[in-house]
Amino acid sequence: NSLGVLRNGTLAQFRSLPALRRVVLGRNTWVCDCAIEDLVAWLKESDQVEGKEALTCAYPDKMLGKALLKINGSDLNCSVPVDVPSQLQTSYVFLGIVLALIGAIFLLVLYLNRKGIKKWMHNIRDACRDHMEGYHYRYEINADPRLTNLSSNSDV
Repeated sequence: NSLGVLRNGTLAQFRSLPALRRVVLGRNTWVCDCAIEDLVAWLKESDQVEGKEALTCAYPDKMLGKALLKINGSDLNCSVPVDVPSQLQTSYVFLGIVLALIGAIFLLVLYLNRKGIKKWMHNIRDACRDHMEGYHYRYEINADPRLTNLSSNSDV
């Protein structure tokens, strides 16, 4: 057969079969990476595997020929790298620098264009004032819409 690794589900099935007395796993190209940890643990506790001392790694090159029973967790480097928090910290520092630079450029553009922005704001204010004055006079003159058809001389 051409097995490279046996997953935990398969190993659980092997454990659940007490009638299974003999498992032959020789002549396979075992890939000795993090996925093989379950197989190694099962091999160390199981009596079902025939010739388990002869099982060796075929991949990667640094593990070539190493017996599966002699593999431990430190050989596989499966733990989370210790420098991940420093990488994240570095990326947050870089993000902060980039955002600060963008903010500084934005403020510089606003400062350099302050006269144009002031003129634009005055134009908008004047336009709003003119527009609102029309509403103001209309409501002041005709404060009560029920009185719009009455003359000024009528007795109300």
